[in-house]
Amino acid sequence: MLMPREEVTIIQMCGQCHDEIGTFSVKRDNMMLSTDDQIWCSKCEAYTSEVRDIAGRLSSIQREIESYPKSRPAELNTRP
Repeated sequence: MLMPREEVTIIQMCGQCHDEIGTFSVKRDNMMLSTDDQIWCSKCEAYTSEVRDIAGRLSSIQREIESYPKSRPAELNTRP
C-alpha cells in the first residue's frame, strides 16, 4: 500500500532582513531548502539571497524549549 505524499509549506524570506516574501507547497520528497536564487524584497528594495524554511518549524522549536523544566541555580555547598 502506498502512503499519501505529504506536502510541506515552505516560507521564502529575504536574506538581509528575514522578512517573509512568500510561501509555496511542495511534496516532502521534492523539498529543497538550500538555494542560490535571488528574490525581490520590497522592504529592502533590492534583490537579495533567498532564505527558505519550513512553515511552523521555529514555533515548534520554541514550544519544545518552553516544555523543558526550568533550571534552578546551583546550591552552594557551605561547610562549617
